[in-house]
Amino acid sequence: MDPQRHVVVLDCNIYLDVARVVGGPFTWAKFDALVAQMAKEPVPSPRGPAFDSVRVVALCMSGRFAGDEPLEVWTNAHIDRMVRAKASDPTEGVELPGLGWSIEDSEELVDLLIGGVIDASSGGSLGSEGFPDGDPPLDHEDGLVFGACRLLAGDDPLSNVYCVTWDMSFLQAHRDGRLPAHSRVVNASQMAAAIRIARKGFGISSMPKPTAVS
Repeated sequence: MDPQRHVVVLDCNIYLDVARVVGGPFTWAKFDALVAQMAKEPVPSPRGPAFDSVRVVALCMSGRFAGDEPLEVWTNAHIDRMVRAKASDPTEGVELPGLGWSIEDSEELVDLLIGGVIDASSGGSLGSEGFPDGDPPLDHEDGLVFGACRLLAGDDPLSNVYCVTWDMSFLQAHRDGRLPAHSRVVNASQMAAAIRIARKGFGISSMPKPTAVS
């Protein structure tokens, strides 16, 4: 029997958390130094949710869920575009503040961070392919993220597909069974804890399961 395949889509807010706590311009040296500091911290991180975003990115970069089970990170053009835009948006004077980075540093963030996670985990990009899913109750932006999950689940129905986000309405819609059941929707702390538990041999039974009709 082939090892169970795990496919992860990280929402824009996960990448932006990493950018915020690592600081700009983004470098892997700064990221690695922060991960080393966090090595013995519990989950959830006592420093706050953003640090579990850092942790889940580091765990995903191993390309391994547990044992010989592969873990791949995938993205799409919408996620890349939103991360780039929010990184360069001003920090004040707008409804949804960004990071205030330069255009150049924001471009490099996508190339280095998202590109690096994908390469390290042997994942990929769906490009502009696909349509929103779960819209409503999700808004259009979240629907495009969940749409990527639907495509990946459809390509390999035997894989476990996870959408990792801090968006409370997105998480609540999944918990309430109001989303299609092709993927699990979890936050970064839950994903990090599940990988740690799985690597200790206890599997993924503690993760929220998709309960909606497909």
